[in-house]
Amino acid sequence: MQIPQLTFTRFLAAIAVVVLHFGLSNWPFETEPINQLAYKFTVSVGYFFLLSGFILVIASAKKDYTDGNTIFNLKNFWIKRAARILPLYLLSITIYFFFHFDYDPDIPLRWQIQSYIYSLFFLQTWNYPMATDINFPVWSLSVEAFLYFLFPWLYYLLNRYQTKILIIISLLSWLLSTLLFKMFVDTGSPHNLTHYFPPFHVATFLIGIIGGILFLRHYEYLTQRTKALWVLLALSTIFIIYTACDNWQFYKYSENGLLSPYFLIIIYTLSVSKGMLVNVLSSKPFVFMGDISYAIYLFQLPVLEFSTTYLPFFQGKEKNEIFYYYLILLVIVAIIMHLCIEQPARKGINKLVKS
Repeated sequence: MQIPQLTFTRFLAAIAVVVLHFGLSNWPFETEPINQLAYKFTVSVGYFFLLSGFILVIASAKKDYTDGNTIFNLKNFWIKRAARILPLYLLSITIYFFFHFDYDPDIPLRWQIQSYIYSLFFLQTWNYPMATDINFPVWSLSVEAFLYFLFPWLYYLLNRYQTKILIIISLLSWLLSTLLFKMFVDTGSPHNLTHYFPPFHVATFLIGIIGGILFLRHYEYLTQRTKALWVLLALSTIFIIYTACDNWQFYKYSENGLLSPYFLIIIYTLSVSKGMLVNVLSSKPFVFMGDISYAIYLFQLPVLEFSTTYLPFFQGKEKNEIFYYYLILLVIVAIIMHLCIEQPARKGINKLVKS
């Protein structure tokens, strides 16, 4: 099953993260109440985790939903995941190294490169004090790698349960994750631990997996409830916006899966709907923008540092003066990275393994 209309949502989430990091002082994000909402764009990373679980069920597994049997090719899964994330990820780490590494003979070399070693092997969030040492946005790839590792076993286990049990598991996971996150935040636990430690994001990923399983099991039922889903989405959106703009507590507790049910409503609504909006989102230009979102996310910091260091137009100016020019440059770089490196490398890896 193909759901191309979801691809563009990855582009929106990636741009939201870029705005959060570098564009909050620009119009319209500096105006109230948009500013209050924009500060919550951190939840975009949670959307990535949930969408990953959902899409992996749809795209990466072969199964018979009548009896719960699952046939999963681990080798193919690992190869496809590696081909998807490794080429650009390693390139981003390499570029960051050349920008920032400055050898100091008075400090042991192993201390100077340990953050790079951890990042190369997707381990930076496990040693959480160094989670954001290297190209700070890519901490989420360390979490993604862990979630990819868990996926085959989580899917195999969850697909055996009946729908009612899966709903209960997802609700309990969401509630437990939210309460634990609130407890850690309220007790003053280190930010890098509460926000970046991989096990704390498993519940969000698990809800995405369960959402994918239930979506395929009950697809016909969901297609008959499209109008109800749109109404639910509209009401939920109004509630989320109002809460985000009016309640500081929402900002404190929303970064670790609190919005998972809302994200699932978005995914379900777009996935079963038909009409002009879905046709537009499914068109090649919008799907392509979704395809370059990975490069946008990985290279948002390197492109900013390169432009402000080497391009005269960007030098000596405040971020709010150059943000939209920088954003255009970032999209252009992402297109080049996607077409010239990401796609050829992915095809080459898959072809090499098959041969």
